[in-house]
Amino acid sequence: MNLRPFLAATVLSVTSIAALPVAAQSNAEQAQERYNAGDFPAARALYQKACMSDGKDEACHNLGSMAWRGQGGAKDPVQARDAYRRGCEAGLLKSCGQYGALLKDGLGGPADPAEALGPLGLACKAGEAGACYNQGQILYFGDAGERRFEEARTAFAGACPGYAADGCYALGIMKRDGQGGAVDTAGANKAFSIACESGNAEGCIESGVGYYDNGQFAEARDQFAQACNNGAAGGCMNAGMMYRDGTGAAPDHARAKRYFTNGCKLGIQDGCAMAEALGQ
Repeated sequence: MNLRPFLAATVLSVTSIAALPVAAQSNAEQAQERYNAGDFPAARALYQKACMSDGKDEACHNLGSMAWRGQGGAKDPVQARDAYRRGCEAGLLKSCGQYGALLKDGLGGPADPAEALGPLGLACKAGEAGACYNQGQILYFGDAGERRFEEARTAFAGACPGYAADGCYALGIMKRDGQGGAVDTAGANKAFSIACESGNAEGCIESGVGYYDNGQFAEARDQFAQACNNGAAGGCMNAGMMYRDGTGAAPDHARAKRYFTNGCKLGIQDGCAMAEALGQ
């Protein structure tokens, strides 16, 4: 199973600050004011003061986001990781999700998947879908030791539908194959369908296979077509064959040829021959 890493880094806007004299504002308030005004270097410097000196969790999170994105200065993964760690240690669970992602992937410091499970688990329990996905990856692949399928399946369930494209695809694979629990074909097909709707081409193929096996040929053809539109050569070939053979609707050789041609362009040589066989 090919799972992509997840790291979101966003600076959150907060409620507008009351008009106070600058001297009466905290570093965090001044930082947000400067950020809202587009003065990112000043905002970043003030968030750093609010995080390091004042211990403000939101300031640490915003500093981490700005450092990660390179707002208000150079991109600095080391500073981002430290800021997210401080935010997490102060109890800000969205910072835990980001800190765990950086630990997992070795960004801003050495990779430590085992250590990442702690902050990712906290963020996942709080509903951070991306953290659930990252936690699931570590558990599924055994990056922190042995592979723990039951826990991985639970984590991916927390990632679907919030982190739909990849979280739902991963959950679908585990339900389809009975990894970490019983085989759940209906649940797998539902997860694959959500993944497909969110742009995961492999999810579209798996969803199409599920519909095909259930005899829902029109739906299967549509899912394979969507997989093709999302860049999956196998989806192009499956859609082409169904249009050619009239599976799920009347034969449509013009459409079949287009799908075979796309499959050819995406690297499946049989698609070239199948398109040519349909003539003009």
